[in-house]
Amino acid sequence: MVSQCANPSCQKPFLYLRGGKLFAVPRRNGPASQAAIECFWLCQSCTESLMFEFVQGDQHPTLISRHLLAKNFHQIEYKL
Repeated sequence: MVSQCANPSCQKPFLYLRGGKLFAVPRRNGPASQAAIECFWLCQSCTESLMFEFVQGDQHPTLISRHLLAKNFHQIEYKL
C-alpha cells in the first residue's frame, strides 16, 4: 500500500490520486502464480524533477533526475 511519496527526501503523504503519478510494477517472487503488483507514487512536485528507472531483476526501481537524463541525451545526441 502506498502511503507517501517514493522520494526519500520528500515523503509527502499520499492522500489523493489527482496529484502526482502512481506507478504499478509487476513483481515475481517465485512461480508465476505468486506474481504481485508493487505500487510507487511520486507527488506532483517530485514528478516534475524525478522519474523511475526500472531494471529487470532489481528489487526496487531507482529514482533518477529528469534534468540529468535530459542533459545526458543531449550529450549523446551531439556526439553522433
